[in-house]
Amino acid sequence: MTTARTEVILIIAVFCIHSVVFAGLTSIDETTLSSEQPRTQRQACAAKPFPKIKGPKSKHDKIAIIGAGPSGIHMAYRLKEEGYTRVKIFEKNDYIGGKSKTLYHRRVPHEMGTVYTQPDYTEIYKLVKEFDAGDILPMPSPDIWVSKNPPIYMTTLENSIRILMKNRPNITTPTEAAGIIQQSIVKYVGLHNTLFGTYEGELMPRPCENVLSQVNMTFEVFLTTNNIEGLEGIILSALTMQGYGHIDEISALYGMMWVTPQLLLGLVKPIITPEDRVVKILSKGFQSLWEQIARQNNLNVKLSSPVKTVSCLKHGRGFCVKYMKCGRLYGEKFDFIITSPTMKSMSDIIRFKPKVRELFSKTFNDYFTTTLADTDYGVNRGKTPQDYYAFNIIAKEESSVWGHRDSYSSLNYIIEGNYTEGNPGGQNVQSSVYYQLSKQKPDPKTLTRKLRAHISTVEVSDNLKIKDRFIWNYFPRYSVSDMASGILWDIFDIQGKHNIWYIGSSVSFESVKSVVEYNNLLLRQLSGNN
Repeated sequence: MTTARTEVILIIAVFCIHSVVFAGLTSIDETTLSSEQPRTQRQACAAKPFPKIKGPKSKHDKIAIIGAGPSGIHMAYRLKEEGYTRVKIFEKNDYIGGKSKTLYHRRVPHEMGTVYTQPDYTEIYKLVKEFDAGDILPMPSPDIWVSKNPPIYMTTLENSIRILMKNRPNITTPTEAAGIIQQSIVKYVGLHNTLFGTYEGELMPRPCENVLSQVNMTFEVFLTTNNIEGLEGIILSALTMQGYGHIDEISALYGMMWVTPQLLLGLVKPIITPEDRVVKILSKGFQSLWEQIARQNNLNVKLSSPVKTVSCLKHGRGFCVKYMKCGRLYGEKFDFIITSPTMKSMSDIIRFKPKVRELFSKTFNDYFTTTLADTDYGVNRGKTPQDYYAFNIIAKEESSVWGHRDSYSSLNYIIEGNYTEGNPGGQNVQSSVYYQLSKQKPDPKTLTRKLRAHISTVEVSDNLKIKDRFIWNYFPRYSVSDMASGILWDIFDIQGKHNIWYIGSSVSFESVKSVVEYNNLLLRQLSGNN
């Protein structure tokens, strides 16, 4: 086991070769990437194009969308663009945005759900610009805490070198490790392009059986099998910390859907100025984006109106949607249904056909808790306002603190000495969002106890005032074998067959760009569209 002294020595060595890492990574160009592809080219085969799907029969059909989160609001907006005139959105909560929940506290927006953008968020960037939903700001790089006693933190690339040297004792220098990481990046990009080619959006066309068999494994096994486990440190920050599962548990397909070549190459680019950061945040918060889309398009959203049942009318005459409003039960007829909440949860509301019910019954999810809290700045502080606690993430302890973000300092890009010394920006109180992940639905008292212990032992602060908390059902997904069987494409094949579209994270991936791109895919494949 690596001792604390060894860790400190390694950190010093890593800092010494940091410029070497950047120099090596910046040499990755199109020629380097293309030279890697022929080695695996013979393993790939043609993907199956997405089929055309059925949708509403008429632009004047009555369409009910269940859920006013990102996928529901975006779908209503896109349908209006396409000329559909009778769309109504039902939302159980009293706000628009779903997991894009932004709280204002001390005149600062705090993201309690959706937080970041990255290079693949082109559709989101278009929406932010179109609806004037605030500025897109650079997000400071996170500090990766690898030990709490003594407190040791480093950058993502430095942590990648540390992990690789720990896993491969035969690697004797950080410079050698940096070279292996570079080779792993080049090989991963080549593998991704060979297996899936280039495609539009989050979900690639259905891979052939040969390709699916090559990803019928966990993401960790995929990395090891292809000798690219040098990427584990980068993936810890880019995937696992975001709540998208441990690499020894999730399907390789999920890993490769999220960690695209564009994202991977963007994350390892050298940062000269803040504008070089590829991870961004929104100045007004993500909730403002969906509110602006709804307001500027005059979308018909019924808040505080939970849908209780959706039943089929006789002779294919549509659906009866029953919902609550102000304590009363109402019923309304619709021709077409679009449902966005987790499909497994909707099985008690909509009488899905047996095949559909079977598909959705296989999903499972984690719980990501976000807590907005005031503290002082404590004794231990990293160099940036964003912390990933790798020692807790790797330990997989239920409800442990995975991350922390000082919202004010993040929005104002306060880092290094400006953050570590005194009170950043003259703030006497630090208002932060803390992240805790659980496989089972957590008990609020346990969450508070573990958060308080973390602040006391890691940040070395006794001052904690919780302002608000959200426990999210997070990252609904399928098993490794279900993914390799093609379940996401099986779901796409049934879109529209019973006058229902299924949208949202449980049929694609848990991110706003994923659900937006899935909506666009549905509309591209709608019969009658080019």
